[in-house]
Amino acid sequence: MKCSKCDNKAIIKIPYSNLALCKDHFIEWFEKRFERIVDKYKMFENSKKIAVAVSGGKDSTTLLHLMKKLSEKKGFEIIGINIDLGIDMGKQYSSKSTEFALKNFEMLGVKYRIVRIKERYGFTIDDAKHKIKRPVCSTCGLVKRYTLTEVAEEEGADTIVTGHNLNDMAQFIMAGYFNGDVRDLARLDIITPPEKGYRVMKVKPLFLIYEKEILTYALVKGIPFLYDSCPHTFRVGGVTQDTIRRKLEELEETIPGYMLMLVENFINKIQPALKEKYIKEEELGHCKICGRPTTKDREICSFCAVRLKMTGQTVNIK
Repeated sequence: MKCSKCDNKAIIKIPYSNLALCKDHFIEWFEKRFERIVDKYKMFENSKKIAVAVSGGKDSTTLLHLMKKLSEKKGFEIIGINIDLGIDMGKQYSSKSTEFALKNFEMLGVKYRIVRIKERYGFTIDDAKHKIKRPVCSTCGLVKRYTLTEVAEEEGADTIVTGHNLNDMAQFIMAGYFNGDVRDLARLDIITPPEKGYRVMKVKPLFLIYEKEILTYALVKGIPFLYDSCPHTFRVGGVTQDTIRRKLEELEETIPGYMLMLVENFINKIQPALKEKYIKEEELGHCKICGRPTTKDREICSFCAVRLKMTGQTVNIK
């Protein structure tokens, strides 16, 4: 199979664009596509310092490389943030993840912060799995969101970017339809402005880029990343979520561009309508422990509730 743009051998076929591309033309196409998406959705128009969440996997490390290149063109500053969640399970998962994140920070000469939640908050995700009565992935997500926001603000960032790809977004959307979670769907945006009481907006720049394309880019660019899956769950979000994802990928094989159209139409047409109907500005309270915003009917935010249960420590009430 020859490249659609030259006589060299193609390394990837992109059915929804009717393209086959060699290494050089794929890199060029991929980087231009990323920049077009960023520009079309005006993702970083007012961003001066962007925190890139880097777990060490293919999506986040690829995003770091793309953001570094974009920062040089658009003039904003970036800082990498890696969170060591203390996931071991005999496989040293978190320490390996941090190792790969560090390799990329040093390769690119990017400023970075490595945050170990055991040192910062007194517990790990491995600990929480046995003590917190909620799915471990839910606890992990809560801890990551809280930590990332807190550290980004400490570093003076005005924007956080995460490596959610097109496959992730398609899965979130279909799972939301399946569960009837209209409020969650209404909140599923690619650019989330700072909530009242926060200073950082959140952006998903890879939301229209397929997982296969990200993996191919990481491999041909020689980006070091961790291949391992989290030992707490080998399926993406559990059995039901994993099945939804695999069925979507099967549909993509039959109907090229299916996931792209699903996500693009949701973000451009459906999500704004859901947001207008179901999301109203709510009066917020403040957590009596950390001082961060929480729902009005809660004295302590969800994160601090987890932290108190995990550590049993007496903390200062603000």
